[in-house]
Amino acid sequence: MRGDRKQVLLKVGGELFSRHGYKEVSIEEIARAAGVGTGTFYTYFRSKEEFYGELLDGLEAQGRLEVDRLLAGFGSALAKLKALYRYATLGIRRNPLLLGVLTGAKMYVFPGLASRRERGVSLRSYFEQRFADILKEGGRTLELRVGQFKDPYRLALALFDALLLQLQSERIEELLGDALRLLERGFGRRLRLRGGRERRQSRRKG
Repeated sequence: MRGDRKQVLLKVGGELFSRHGYKEVSIEEIARAAGVGTGTFYTYFRSKEEFYGELLDGLEAQGRLEVDRLLAGFGSALAKLKALYRYATLGIRRNPLLLGVLTGAKMYVFPGLASRRERGVSLRSYFEQRFADILKEGGRTLELRVGQFKDPYRLALALFDALLLQLQSERIEELLGDALRLLERGFGRRLRLRGGRERRQSRRKG
């Protein structure tokens, strides 16, 4: 029963924070919506900040699992890179709270957010690491043309952030399509087939 109450608190708290943001939701409102007293809230959490942090822990842990499952289905670095962008539009936008924290929206900012990022435990940090890993893999296997850019990591991340900021747009699917084409044309390595003239010249030299 105690565990059930804690989960109910986290569930209704997530719903309230998603709608109203961090500052506008009080402990009393969370407890009332969960059907318990404020004393029950303090049985599980020392403060609203701790509660919010644990709520984010659960959401971001689920996000990491979803990203891992998604990427596990692709073999090539370019496909994995594109999958991260698709997840931004298909997965993250279903959760306003998670989206707000990732984009740094003011209404979802809380005192412990900077500390989470510094410790590298946030979903944002996880995305950054996965981008770095995929680009490194693609550069090592020569699948991605990372060497032609001064900072391919920052470029990929900037494009990702641009998509996150446009998730509420009615044209997000078009924007995603454009982003994926940019990725493929910018990072994708194309095989260049020699033309007939080049093949004849090669045979003469041989």
